[in-house]
Amino acid sequence: MDIIIALLLLGLIIFIHELGHFLAARFFKMPVSEFAIGMGPELYSYYNGKTLYSIRVIPVGGFVNIDGMEVGSKVENGFNSKPPMARFVVLFAGVFMNFMLALIVIFGITFASGKAIQNTNPIVGNIIKEAKASSVLKEKDVIKEIDGTKISTWAQIGETISKDSKNRDTLDVMVERDGKDLSLTVPLTKVEEGRAPIMGIIPEYKFERYGLVDGVKQSFKIFIGVFEDTLGGVKMLITGKVKAKDISGPVGIVKVVGDASRSGSSGILLWLLAILSVNVGIFNLLPFPALDGGRIIFVILELVGIKVDKKLEERVHTIGMLMLFGLIIFATANDIFNIFKF
Repeated sequence: MDIIIALLLLGLIIFIHELGHFLAARFFKMPVSEFAIGMGPELYSYYNGKTLYSIRVIPVGGFVNIDGMEVGSKVENGFNSKPPMARFVVLFAGVFMNFMLALIVIFGITFASGKAIQNTNPIVGNIIKEAKASSVLKEKDVIKEIDGTKISTWAQIGETISKDSKNRDTLDVMVERDGKDLSLTVPLTKVEEGRAPIMGIIPEYKFERYGLVDGVKQSFKIFIGVFEDTLGGVKMLITGKVKAKDISGPVGIVKVVGDASRSGSSGILLWLLAILSVNVGIFNLLPFPALDGGRIIFVILELVGIKVDKKLEERVHTIGMLMLFGLIIFATANDIFNIFKF
């Protein structure tokens, strides 16, 4: 089931990406010989006289064959016969669609879940399961005193705990529960060495629907955050801050999706869909041969008046494709090693 769900998510992301290339090519009247989902032998195909639409046996990947991309091709309206700007749009369209998919998913989640508004009163909304305080405190407890210090707002709880918890394993807490005051000895939980222990309580929250303008603003803010985090990860990979053993591939994605699906929350899977779609978009935009970004670089060079020999360009893309296959094999081997290691 983990594999099926992962394939559905990746399949949707790849379908949207290739659909972007397809629609842009059609807009510029470029002939498209095939639009395929998956790789390997054909499982099902339909030909409408212009384009072969096919589903392949291996449900990973996909492609759009735009005629005229080959060196020396003389196809009427073929890819290489079009102006550089048209080719730029077609190459960028797949990435654009990935970003749009992520943004639409984030819109849906944002408007469906609403915004969380914290109750500023010192009421326990929840307790971290791993915290020792969960054996003493309960939801809806009203914190009235901590070590003799009167508490009237939630902010005062954190201030008082950080001040009083140094070198302490417990705190004396007075709570109101079911209309009665109780004096409790609440155990603290050590998080990490050098940091003050915590009580592990979470405030109450209520959720309100976003208005249209606020919801759109918040959705863009979240999207930009995901985009920046992904770019940060790419930067860490390029600069060597991510160790080679931590590079993950398709098998790792299946594991992550499996963990998310077992949480029982469709919202987590939707967040994962948005995050993966942004990741696929940014990955394809990297200026690496064979990727959309690598091809875009050559088009940009042409736009600024630097003409690169098409045969040389194709050789560069072929080498890039071989390197990508090597990276995928390496990442998959990493995933399998990590699974068996644990």
